[in-house]
Amino acid sequence: MLYLALIITHFFITNAVEIIPREILFQDPKYSSVSLSPDGKQVGYVALDENGVRNVFTRCSSCSYSRQVTFETELPVLNYVWTAVPDVILFLQDNHGDENTKIFKKNITSAAIAANKTARTTVCDKPMVKGAIFVNNLISETVLIGMNDENPALHNIYAFDCRTDKLTLVLRNRRFPMFFFDNDMNIRLASEEGPDGEMIYYRPRNPGPVKSTDPSEWAEYLRIDHDDKALTVLLTFDKSNNFVYCIMGEGSDLGNLVVFPFEDPAQKEILYTAQKSQIGNVLIHPVDKTLLAITEVYHKPEIFVANDTFMEDMQYLVNMKPTGSLNIISMSLDMSTWLVAFVSADEPNDIYLYRRWNKKAELFMSTRPELKKYTLNKQVGFDFPARDDMTIQAYLSLPPQAPLLKSSQVPDSDRPYANLGMIPAVPQKMIVLVHGGPKARDHYGFSPMNAWLTNRGYAVLQVNFRGSTGFGKRLTNAGNGEWGRKMHFDILDAVEFAVSKGIANRTEVAVMGGSYGGYETLVALTFTPQTFACGVDIVGPSNLISLVQAIPPYWLGFRKDLIKMVGADIVTEEGRQSLQSRSPLFFADRVSRPIMIIQGANDPRVKQAESDQFVLALEKKNIPVTYLLYPDEGHGVRKPQNSMEQHGHIETFLQQCLGGEAQPFQPGQYNSTAVIKKVGIEGPAIARSQHLTAAAQMPRGPVAPSIFYRPPIRAQRVMYPPNQNVMNRIFPVQG
Repeated sequence: MLYLALIITHFFITNAVEIIPREILFQDPKYSSVSLSPDGKQVGYVALDENGVRNVFTRCSSCSYSRQVTFETELPVLNYVWTAVPDVILFLQDNHGDENTKIFKKNITSAAIAANKTARTTVCDKPMVKGAIFVNNLISETVLIGMNDENPALHNIYAFDCRTDKLTLVLRNRRFPMFFFDNDMNIRLASEEGPDGEMIYYRPRNPGPVKSTDPSEWAEYLRIDHDDKALTVLLTFDKSNNFVYCIMGEGSDLGNLVVFPFEDPAQKEILYTAQKSQIGNVLIHPVDKTLLAITEVYHKPEIFVANDTFMEDMQYLVNMKPTGSLNIISMSLDMSTWLVAFVSADEPNDIYLYRRWNKKAELFMSTRPELKKYTLNKQVGFDFPARDDMTIQAYLSLPPQAPLLKSSQVPDSDRPYANLGMIPAVPQKMIVLVHGGPKARDHYGFSPMNAWLTNRGYAVLQVNFRGSTGFGKRLTNAGNGEWGRKMHFDILDAVEFAVSKGIANRTEVAVMGGSYGGYETLVALTFTPQTFACGVDIVGPSNLISLVQAIPPYWLGFRKDLIKMVGADIVTEEGRQSLQSRSPLFFADRVSRPIMIIQGANDPRVKQAESDQFVLALEKKNIPVTYLLYPDEGHGVRKPQNSMEQHGHIETFLQQCLGGEAQPFQPGQYNSTAVIKKVGIEGPAIARSQHLTAAAQMPRGPVAPSIFYRPPIRAQRVMYPPNQNVMNRIFPVQG
């Protein structure tokens, strides 16, 4: 009774926070894709120009002068890269999200822009062809480009001379989905899937330039079992091109960073053994190709330094912002100038320029300066046990205005969570935000989505369910074949955990996600239709059979891996039945809660038909649904006006479902391309005063008793010290 009394005592002390406009959160950031030129004299970035189109800009690294250097008027610039030729960049576009990437060269000198600011050189813009930059070492004036211009499933390799614009065929590819190059841009390895989904690497049989992909020209070099693929990454060669840096999963759950002679991969030297999570970033000297540092990311990034000459720089930067997590964004080739940021959930990234010669960093740019006046959410990483006792990592973000209980106010077993700032005085309305992939993970750091949802009064729960990466191959491989089964159970167990701790109110939990997260949303509303109050599916597949049938051609080289993930193939009746049994489309009549579906018409991964067929099934059963179709978007909504419109619809939908805050919104106010195909419960957003009155009248669901779900607090995974002769952990200096 004392526990309930404490909750009631805190019920009326929640303070409202100022609504953060969608126009601030979902407009493009002021600076994105920020990077240093190879000589360190310029900083490039992508931003909206005066016409609202994403273009490339540069800023002098020793002054505050900025200028626009690309002038695209219709299709946004997706990204860009510097080249070894001074003042020459390559930039990428696609056709409204179709992922058939075009590549263009741009001379960004002031004279060239003054002569013809829209001039550019085409490297790859053939219809239905996906271009890719394979190798750009920033030393050679030649860049290696891939184009699937003959076989949609395979990329031929071309050399593009960034000074003369000459494009030369290097290798006609009739076999391999992947290649591995040395520092001189020679093809040293190629790989393809084996019959059981293993990855097989091959090396050329003959010295000299590779002439063909014919099997007679290649010999098997290295075979990686399927279970180890989730960890194994060939990184780069050393400066001599005789040794290879690699993260390997063989014999380890979390992986080892190793180096081995190319001629004898069995002679591995372990440079670092992962301690708590998989190895994240590996920082290699851009010219010397020596190992500098690595990161591990469990709840937050942790840095381990391998080079003593690098230690002083890293210690200085870590001490600058002890509460943030250091992220090195870019370095000049001579390493004299760095761009760094400090990852934090409750503030967007500020980017600092670090000049190594004087050991001094200064603020260079704020990516979202307009957010600095608002109070943002904190994000807490924690673990919980799933029903089969597998440890699952997750993040909780609470509304910044939510009062918290102290450890003295909760049962003994909940004190660790209260000390983390996870136990609100009142159970919250909650959104379970499911990541895509599923071979991906949620990370710590600022997120416009989390800032938006928590600002609107919702707790956000992000679960790194089995099948996710970053926490070892056991967790990743445990997701194989578990779509719609144990992966879904992990989400359910996370909800039960949150309810049992008084974090969430059982009747006020929604589910939302994109790609795989959209699929999980549909699974949640069909397989467990009474668990969630509503759901938002963004580009999620509804039918695993048609998903497998429609995979993009350039994914065919990894088809076996996809089949292992989803757990069955379409070539047998047994496989089709398995896929059908886990496809929400065939259970659409079970939907009993409000649902919103968002789809891009140009999506090459999850075709529009995936959403169309589910909406049609709902329509046949007279089940309400709000369906937003964007004719000029692909796998997710990218364009600012479309993004703001999408989030206007979502927050209005969530307010109607859960009763949170919402900024006033009317469809069409952002001049987006959205087509509203069907309308369910969504109505106009309610003003704050009206909302508060309505919310006060809403009945609250029951709080689970403390004995409902209270597994014993288990010891954390034992952390063994890293190899002291190689790695040193960087901590902020105290005091």
